[in-house]
Amino acid sequence: MPTQTESAVTDATTTGTILASKTISFIPNESFETTTERDLRRGDVELYREEESGAGSLDPESVASSLLTALQQSRRLTFEGEQLLFKRLNFLRFRASAIQNSVNPKRPSKRKLAELERLLSEARQVRDDLAEANLRLVASIAGKLAMSREEFDEFFAEGNGILLYAIDKFDYSRGYRFSTYVTHAVRRHLYRVIDRRKKRSKREFAREPDILINAVTAAPAPDAIADQEVEAAAAVVIAKIDQTLDERERFIIRGRFGLDGSGRGQTYSYLGEQLGLSKERVRQLFQRAIEKLQEVARPFESTLAPF
Repeated sequence: MPTQTESAVTDATTTGTILASKTISFIPNESFETTTERDLRRGDVELYREEESGAGSLDPESVASSLLTALQQSRRLTFEGEQLLFKRLNFLRFRASAIQNSVNPKRPSKRKLAELERLLSEARQVRDDLAEANLRLVASIAGKLAMSREEFDEFFAEGNGILLYAIDKFDYSRGYRFSTYVTHAVRRHLYRVIDRRKKRSKREFAREPDILINAVTAAPAPDAIADQEVEAAAAVVIAKIDQTLDERERFIIRGRFGLDGSGRGQTYSYLGEQLGLSKERVRQLFQRAIEKLQEVARPFESTLAPF
């Protein structure tokens, strides 16, 4: 059994190997060679704007209480503060990368490992500060594009992922505001999410155009049936909806197949929003309703089979 000292050496070696193999990305700047951490302390720079606290025009009812609190506490950066934090973030990563390159993963120096971990920890904190300062911006974009609370939550999560990626890729030295850069990035991504959702909904409708009638068939009848007889049988099945299904199931079936007077079928997401249910729960209720209607239609199997 290894001693405590041997375990400590093994742990240090493992940590050194991980740190030495992990890629440390940063946006290079020629000034880093002559810059020190003291140069990038706050000094006389005002990091944050003077403004009233609050989450802007966001509807508190559409935002979870914990998220709303975070948004209300979020403070927007001044341009000078933004520049300072981005320069500090990339400088810390630059220094960490330089130390990483000098570490022997097989026999890592404890002093170098400690310094490397300190630099990376401080870089993570600066990154978190930049992300927190832009929370309201991401929430605002998500709020304008989302049609429901569930959709807002999804868009906000997606937007935060893009925000962190944008922080890592932003070149502050070009002199642009980060808010402009990240706004375009988040919007582009969310538009793609919305587009994929629309295409997925179209595919769902393409697979289900006649499911209400086709789901009740068992085997084809040997003889052709007159159109009016098929229509009469289908009408009987549809008329049984109110007697067979509960209130939610009726709402979903009528909405899904455009039997609610709208003339067009609705998506699971839309129906879920109306009922206060998730998209998956609406789909489950839809399938259950179809199974119930199968039993109602069983006496008409021979009539509906070729339909």
